[in-house]
Amino acid sequence: MAKRGYRGKHPHNDMKVSPNPSSNKYDNVKLTEEYKRLKNDKTRYDYIRTHYYYPQSTCTITFDSDCAVDENIVITSTDGTAVTYTAKGSENLANNQFKRNVDVSGSLINCINHASGHNGKIVASLSSHKNVLLTQAEPGPDGNKAVSGSTPMSASGQSGIISTNGSFTF
Repeated sequence: MAKRGYRGKHPHNDMKVSPNPSSNKYDNVKLTEEYKRLKNDKTRYDYIRTHYYYPQSTCTITFDSDCAVDENIVITSTDGTAVTYTAKGSENLANNQFKRNVDVSGSLINCINHASGHNGKIVASLSSHKNVLLTQAEPGPDGNKAVSGSTPMSASGQSGIISTNGSFTF
């Protein structure tokens, strides 16, 4: 009986896409630069599959001052879910209402991570005092969504006391 020879890699090896790579060996500056140079979304998703790259869009929200009652912020997740968070006198997670003064950033984080908010589609965390880091759960270019509203804050370095227009970026 003849010995079988090497026939190359399995034809479905390129379909392995880890939901969240445990190793950071693939996550480096070179992959990010190559990803940003790609021309369209189809090639970006192909790049994600073939390079085990997991680019999640992020947005940093910085509160410039306390909010007035009924000021709001609208955040859209990768799948198109848009949720409006409104500043009120007290926190009401079920109605997406965050506390307008004292601990604005912590209250907004609670609202975003709550089941009636984005519930894991966007993960909110405190990056520093009065700075909220928003991270899209799903990777890819569809996560580059706008952040808008009327709160006294800046989103991803784009200020706007009257109207906030920031966005998620890589």
